[in-house]
Amino acid sequence: MMSPQAALSAGTSTIAQSAEPTGRFSIHPRPMRLRTRDLLDAVSWTADSQNGLITAAQLAQIGIPSSALTGRIRTGGPWRRVLPGIYCVTHDSLTIAQRELAGLLFAGDQACLTGVSALRRHGVRYLPSSISGLVHTTIPITRHRKSAGFVIVERTQRVPTPTMIDGLPNAPVARAVVDAGRRIISRRDTRAMLLETVQRRMTTVEQLGDELRRAQRRGTALLNEALNEARAGVRSAPEAEVRDFLVRAPIPEPLWNPSLYLPDGSFLAEVDGLIVESMVAIEVDSREHHSAGDDWDDTVDRHTELTSSGLLVVHIVPSRFRTNPRRYVEQIARTHQQGLGRPLPDIRVEPKES
Repeated sequence: MMSPQAALSAGTSTIAQSAEPTGRFSIHPRPMRLRTRDLLDAVSWTADSQNGLITAAQLAQIGIPSSALTGRIRTGGPWRRVLPGIYCVTHDSLTIAQRELAGLLFAGDQACLTGVSALRRHGVRYLPSSISGLVHTTIPITRHRKSAGFVIVERTQRVPTPTMIDGLPNAPVARAVVDAGRRIISRRDTRAMLLETVQRRMTTVEQLGDELRRAQRRGTALLNEALNEARAGVRSAPEAEVRDFLVRAPIPEPLWNPSLYLPDGSFLAEVDGLIVESMVAIEVDSREHHSAGDDWDDTVDRHTELTSSGLLVVHIVPSRFRTNPRRYVEQIARTHQQGLGRPLPDIRVEPKES
């Protein structure tokens, strides 16, 4: 395929950097009339550099007349419209990367991915399925563009400083969490998303708190709940669900994810929960991390190490806890009473830093 320089040679065009957010090339035609084949070669080159996508503005700059565009996107034609003013030169299903780029091309100048779209690119695993099919973008409030199709366009006075990932601009993790969370109606999804980013140190409680203070209040109730759980040391949605019931139980509030040290100063473990008054450890054994192979062996070894150091350990399977939380709460309360009736082990406890 000839390049646009070759297709539009002999002084018939110039190529300049476009104002599109991805920095793609646009073509400024000169008066000379060009062959259709040359124009299509220029279209193919531009689309190839944009993952098979091209904008109406770029087509006009190349010199494709509106009548030709209409013909090529008609039913059975070689191109298709994926968003207003955005076209794909193939009929394959759009990939996630194509949808994200299409969203940025549609949103236009200074657009940035945020919400679930940015979190996916940052590597967050727990993304709410209810909005995962959408491409969420932000643009400056001075620009006027409405959401369309699968693209959310959010105008903001606080334009995020983007992080470039694979050539596309993404909001920082804390901002993306807040932008996504304001559109989630599931407490479990909100918890899983926010707590994962803190657990994996992709952001901090302080950064999330700052974003929440500066964000619109509408839709932030679940985010504030999850952030308060993170401040308490909780680091996963299953732990948060257990905590919901234990704060109402007749036992002291456990510390969440504290670090434990032996008398000689050596590190023992970081347990999911700990009732300090009775030295009862609460381990939330999710299937994802403890169910088989080496993970299961590590769980058994960990249990042995904790009990041999003098702790009483209660294991909780999240799926079973959800069906019968009262059973587990009663078991923890009984174990707590047992712990009060014995000499406590000499273990130093350091609370989780928020």
